[in-house]
Amino acid sequence: MRTRAAIATLGALCALSCGPDTRWKTAFDATSVGWLMNVAGPSATQLYAVGGTPDRGAMMTFDGAQWSAVAVDPSVPLLNWAHAISGTDVTVVGNRGTVLHFDGTRWSPQSAPTTEHLWGVWGASANDLWAVGGTGQFDGVPTIVHYDGARWSAVTLPTLQRANVHAFFKVWGSSASDVYVVGQRGVVLHYDGAAWSEVLVGASDDLVSVWGTSASNVVAVGGRGNGIISVWNGVAWRTRSLSPLAGLNGVWMREPNTVHAVGTNGVLVKINLRDFTYREHLGPSSMDFHSVFGDPSGRLTAVGGNFAAGGINATGIAYTRLLSPEE
Repeated sequence: MRTRAAIATLGALCALSCGPDTRWKTAFDATSVGWLMNVAGPSATQLYAVGGTPDRGAMMTFDGAQWSAVAVDPSVPLLNWAHAISGTDVTVVGNRGTVLHFDGTRWSPQSAPTTEHLWGVWGASANDLWAVGGTGQFDGVPTIVHYDGARWSAVTLPTLQRANVHAFFKVWGSSASDVYVVGQRGVVLHYDGAAWSEVLVGASDDLVSVWGTSASNVVAVGGRGNGIISVWNGVAWRTRSLSPLAGLNGVWMREPNTVHAVGTNGVLVKINLRDFTYREHLGPSSMDFHSVFGDPSGRLTAVGGNFAAGGINATGIAYTRLLSPEE
């Protein structure tokens, strides 16, 4: 088995002659930021990394040259996910129903009709956003709320066939009439522009994150012990175990057949959708990664933290690398 040191040496040699340097490097020192739950943004010169501790949210921003802290009100709890419609329209959601909005000048709170933790947010336009959540505990309520440009409102859910679902984790869509929500125990919901319906994809473990490149190429990843992947090809869903790969928390795609995913125990992995083979990178940290995002410049950023610590001495991690052209 190759050691991290040996792979780093090979990577350094390849960087001299193999094109872009695709080795993972520290993006910024996140040890004092708290956990980092997500990284996203509208451009290569406007990225946001959000997180904090269970009781206090934190945010970092990247301007294309350096990362710096964003002032967050001390009353704001952990921030979990960000979505940008544009540089002047960014929404961040977090624990206890928290919603923050950036208008290009300042961050302002928005009122949401829930106190459940909000884990994910996505929207097709400024007046069409979805946020999802739930605590995941026995008393948690799986939650979807919608923003119409003026206010957030609660969404009535279909009766779920899958039992004991107490949280939805992420939401993503290819358009306003093609939106997916994934969550606890492999639950998947689909919105067709008129109504939400449950989709049985063959997963029984948690599906934690979802991304895609089109309406006929959608990928959900998860698994709490070993990684799982569920793929929609426009006709049918395929679900596969990726054992012995550890559980996956985040996913992002640029090319239709290449999946970038991150997960527990420092997992950074590239999955080939043609045959479900994968290449696992020996990550620079053994902490858990929670999110991965690629910006238009071809830079991939992954963030996470020591989530097993339960909020005590919460520490974040942030790494970045360049994508090769085929990725």
